[in-house]
Amino acid sequence: MPSIPYASLGFVGFVELSGASRATSVGSFDFGVRATSCDLKLSQAIEKPEVVTGKFDRTVYKLGPKEVGGAVAFPAVLETIGGGTTQVMDALWAMALYRGPEGRLDSFNAEVRYAAQDAQFIFNSCMVNSFKWSVTQGDLVNTEVDMIGISRTMSTKASGYSPHYDTRNTRAATWADTAFDINFGANGHLDGKWIRSFETTVNNNVERFYTCNGFLSPQDVAPKMREITGTMNIMGRHAPLSEYAGGTGLLGGNQDRCNEDSYLRFGYEVRGTACDAVWFRKFCGVVYEIETLSLSNDIVESTVNWHALPGGATGELFLGDASCTWV
Repeated sequence: MPSIPYASLGFVGFVELSGASRATSVGSFDFGVRATSCDLKLSQAIEKPEVVTGKFDRTVYKLGPKEVGGAVAFPAVLETIGGGTTQVMDALWAMALYRGPEGRLDSFNAEVRYAAQDAQFIFNSCMVNSFKWSVTQGDLVNTEVDMIGISRTMSTKASGYSPHYDTRNTRAATWADTAFDINFGANGHLDGKWIRSFETTVNNNVERFYTCNGFLSPQDVAPKMREITGTMNIMGRHAPLSEYAGGTGLLGGNQDRCNEDSYLRFGYEVRGTACDAVWFRKFCGVVYEIETLSLSNDIVESTVNWHALPGGATGELFLGDASCTWV
């Protein structure tokens, strides 16, 4: 007689990432992610083509490909992995940004437990499709990693297994921990005192590649051209940045330059006797759009979208705060 299923509570679940990184000091890694949401899944579409059969109902169905994908969201925590100095953010950023000489990202496995009884899966050979880093005044620093994998298998770990964390608990970075240096032109700078919210997305455009391998799963997944974009909301209107993009000032506008040497630096910094967590990244070759303004009875804000075209060498963006000197 089959057992009666019991009510499964979400707090026993977890998200754990494991693999090997060529761009961090930890090498092989296996750590838990303190997630706020996770929608990683295996999906398969069922199509019903129209055929003439003399029946009123459809009688033919087609199996679509099996697709592994989804996003994991979590706050930026001031936590290390592997008992060293590499932060969780370092590892995730490396997985999203570092490409080897052949242009590939590092792959990893994502293990997700939904319930301790029979809902625990390993999503195999995942790559980071997109990475979003964002902060809004008064809120946490939030990150979201969208992944694409090859297959899903059942986990064999015991129901009492718990993922590893370096510390019993950890603080999450907030808007007060962040710092920005928005550079434009020879002497133009804008810092966090002007910024109400900031968001950047690295899109690797990972694609599934199918072959006649006898399976409905892809043979491989691989990243295509990378796209780096972002947006920031500024309190009021920052006239120098607006003029730098729009061309109404002495420096001219986007149409007056043959290339763009501006950069954008963002991250967080916590220094103290009991905590030393510093994480900054820099994008070179940033092109700023002309700001947009909206009129209301609330605070006046301007929105500036931007695009980074760093044209860097392999792995350069992982260095984060490196010089923007063209090589």
